[in-house]
Amino acid sequence: MKQIVRNKPHDARGFAALSEVAGFSAWLAADRGDTVLACARYRESIRFAESARNPLLVSYMIGSLGHFAVEIGDSRQGVRLLDKAARQLDNSSPAAARAWLASLRAVAFGALRDRVAMTEALNTAEHLADRRPGEARWPWMFAFTSAKVARYRSSALAKFGDLSAAKSAYAAALPGMTTPKPQALAKVEHALLLARTAHQDEAAKLGLEALRVGRQYGSERIVSSVRTLRSELPVRSHEVEDLDRMLTELYEEDQR
Repeated sequence: MKQIVRNKPHDARGFAALSEVAGFSAWLAADRGDTVLACARYRESIRFAESARNPLLVSYMIGSLGHFAVEIGDSRQGVRLLDKAARQLDNSSPAAARAWLASLRAVAFGALRDRVAMTEALNTAEHLADRRPGEARWPWMFAFTSAKVARYRSSALAKFGDLSAAKSAYAAALPGMTTPKPQALAKVEHALLLARTAHQDEAAKLGLEALRVGRQYGSERIVSSVRTLRSELPVRSHEVEDLDRMLTELYEEDQR
């Protein structure tokens, strides 16, 4: 497919399709825990989007890479990438695109412990959420809802370390997360905050729930997050023993 499109460099639709394929491959690699491959595929998706001369698609792919950078702990580079993604947009860009990027920036600033910037970004996302789009424009085909903002608010506050606000945001966001993987990742984020604020038993319980999902769907991203959580928990407790048992079972499954 790459060769076909490269032989027709003016076929924007072909390059856009390759960008989407590369972006999806990056997401799969990230879910498997392959950071190197995920970064390579994201960079590839950006190059193809640029070849397609589609600023919205370029913004989406750069923003996706920026958020991935934040998730793997490189928050400052993530902010730079998200700022670069925002510069691809103009006043004609859909509100959903700007709301999405504002939400991602909020998470990044939460990780950097910048409350002012985090709050400003969340307020921008809230302001833009639930606006009715005009003509749908790929890759933002649907409205960016307040329920989606709630999910990012929960993540931002958890990374910032505000237990009280994060608990409220987590409770508000959970009903809007209808698929298992996002629910599991949110649980681990919340569990990490609980573990660091002396609520270890509750954290271990959430970690166990998330690990079941990671195990069921073969998501190394979730499993790795739970392993990080385990390092924040005490050596012994009933809940931690259950978590340890399931983590051990994962190694035993790999040996079969």
